[in-house]
Amino acid sequence: MRINMRKFARLGVVAGGLGLALIAGTGGAQAYTYDGSDPSSTGCSSDASTVASAPMKTLLSGYHVGTIEMRYSLNCHTAWARLTLDGPESACGNASAGQACSTASIVRNNDGRTYTCTIRQGQTQCYTPMVYDKGLTSYARGVIDAASGVINVRTVSY
Repeated sequence: MRINMRKFARLGVVAGGLGLALIAGTGGAQAYTYDGSDPSSTGCSSDASTVASAPMKTLLSGYHVGTIEMRYSLNCHTAWARLTLDGPESACGNASAGQACSTASIVRNNDGRTYTCTIRQGQTQCYTPMVYDKGLTSYARGVIDAASGVINVRTVSY
């Protein structure tokens, strides 16, 4: 009986070690630690680059009103969206304005995790919280409620 208990204990140790190795190998709980974090406060913005962008143009005249960008940090393996308008956001977000404020979103493709930011009246830019993106793909989306209609543009996935 003593020999069987030793074998059983050894199997438990081996199985536990394999389980930990599997979690560590797949990234486990640490893989998504930056989800929802601010790129500036984490330091991830310090090495960021724009990996994809798209112009935001009015529907009828094709007038350029802003740019949606997907930013990526190689050190943090994170992505986020940044929307920049060519001029300050006009009256938006209230009943008398009759239009919504401009928004940017980052969307991770594998699970649909999405974070959004809003450009408030008088501002020209916002950036979203981050999604972890190592070995995955994401895209950025910008939405502007203009007088000529809603402009809804997304970048390619990266």
